[in-house]
Amino acid sequence: MSAETNSNKSGRNRALDRGESTDVADLHAAVMRERPEPVEGMEPLNLWLVVFIAVLLFWAGSYLTHFSGGFRADEFAESQINPAPPPSAAGDGADDPVAKLAREGAGVFAANCAPCHQADGNGTPNLFPPLAGSEWVVAEGVNRIARFVLNGAGGPIKVKGMDFNNQMNGFKDQLDDKQIAAVLTYIRNTWGNKASAVKPEEIASIRKELAAVTTPMNPADVEKLPVMVGGGAAATTAALTPDQLKEALKKLPADQLKTLLQDIAK
Repeated sequence: MSAETNSNKSGRNRALDRGESTDVADLHAAVMRERPEPVEGMEPLNLWLVVFIAVLLFWAGSYLTHFSGGFRADEFAESQINPAPPPSAAGDGADDPVAKLAREGAGVFAANCAPCHQADGNGTPNLFPPLAGSEWVVAEGVNRIARFVLNGAGGPIKVKGMDFNNQMNGFKDQLDDKQIAAVLTYIRNTWGNKASAVKPEEIASIRKELAAVTTPMNPADVEKLPVMVGGGAAATTAALTPDQLKEALKKLPADQLKTLLQDIAK
């Protein structure tokens, strides 16, 4: 046996473990030559792509929640988008002032109120309360509902047995007394509602009373007020005993009490 052969054999034997006759390195080399078959579709997704898809799905869900109209079939019906003036407010004559006020109110409602309360007055479920059949809307007077239109509303409110807790923006800086009287006359005589027309003078009186109030009205506080304009504590003091008057004043919201005391001091 040549020296070269002995040298190769000796080199291979150095890779053998004690008591073994097979070179482990040679076995591993044979295995390492084999590569797994490539499989398509098993690559991990890019993390930013996953985040983008999640954000897109969240946005789509929010959009549907706010602008689906409750998936009602009549959401975009022409009669709902451009409702006719209410028959009860229109009167028999085309020149009837109540009818004219209601027609003006329909336009004000479509531009400012319909996006939340919907053209059919049914509101948005779990977000914005309905106006159709609302006890707040068809009350004998507008002393309460007008405050929401002027200053907005913030806090829990119950309408037709349903609880809502959303923020409403006020319109005292966007709408004048006649426009607010018009839209209130409209909603009080539409969708089956039947109530008296609202005079701009009534809105002017409430606006003056709220001149120093800059925050949205709390429904719990507003509910304690009389429904009739001018029917507050100042208008009923003559019919109350001193103890009754004291209790009535305690129930007034702080801003209303402050305004009342200022009026008395004049």
